[in-house]
Amino acid sequence: MSRAIDGDALEELFREVIGGIAKKPEMNGNLEHMVRASAMVIEMIQDAPTIEPQRKKGKWLPDNNSVYEMRFVCSECKESQVVPTIGFTKYKPIWDFCPNCGSFNGGENEV
Repeated sequence: MSRAIDGDALEELFREVIGGIAKKPEMNGNLEHMVRASAMVIEMIQDAPTIEPQRKKGKWLPDNNSVYEMRFVCSECKESQVVPTIGFTKYKPIWDFCPNCGSFNGGENEV
């Protein structure tokens, strides 16, 4: 299974870690090898393939078990959430995604 990561953040973290290791006195003799290996790893991070994360398409469904709150159930993960809404007679959830599973609903639901 693919896993989307932020390559720029990974590269920055790697540079910080290598910078900290390079400052250690015991690294003096191995510094040249470490710099070469680090350059190779950074190049691998930069050349790594990118993916477009797959987003599930879901809908907010009214949670009929809820009496006192505006709760909705995600059609994908079936988790019930208190979702902020707009409106007084028709309620429209203002979240475009489920915070539990990340499925996207496009903000098109009205309850």
